[in-house]
Amino acid sequence: MTSEEKPQKPAAPASWTTFLVPLLVVATVAFAWLWLTGNGSPAKDSASPGGGMKADSVYYVFLSEIELYPTNPEGGTWDSGDAPDIRYRLAWQDVTIHESEKKENSLIGEWSGLREGALDKLLGEDKLNAGKLRASKEGKLRIEVEDVDSLSPNDPAGSVEFEIMGLHEGVNDIRYDEKTEQNAIKRLLIQLVSKDQPMEDIVRKMR
Repeated sequence: MTSEEKPQKPAAPASWTTFLVPLLVVATVAFAWLWLTGNGSPAKDSASPGGGMKADSVYYVFLSEIELYPTNPEGGTWDSGDAPDIRYRLAWQDVTIHESEKKENSLIGEWSGLREGALDKLLGEDKLNAGKLRASKEGKLRIEVEDVDSLSPNDPAGSVEFEIMGLHEGVNDIRYDEKTEQNAIKRLLIQLVSKDQPMEDIVRKMR
């Protein structure tokens, strides 16, 4: 029998690692993809669709809602037992850019981004009831909330600060689960509208 005619040895059975390694590779890739697209990214605000802030772009900003806790930061009552008269102030680069009118006797104050009584045909900035800022990595937005008193000094309700690039266009729904000795704010709805669009669209988004 020649060497060419010698019977061939049967091939060794495939090792279990031959099947396990590809499965591990696939599982690792799938886990990494889920982490990057899920837990690795911040949760979206379901009530406030919108894109991120564009650096060096100008935005109109106002608060459409402020909710306060039933007691002031010191634990006392607002306005001798009545609900507070809420007013807020916006500051950018340590300069006040907008101050709201007060909302009387309410734990929830609501504001529009448009001035009351403004005619719909008036489409200039004079129709808008908001501040204006430019987005930048170093920029911060400070919000100061107070209870307006007519016979005594106004009572601070809280002051909070945000990095502008950490917000997003649209409605930013910010909630505080606990009251502190410095902050009696329970909820803020911060609305940002890009200036880089027709005034008709700006007005529609700020209603």
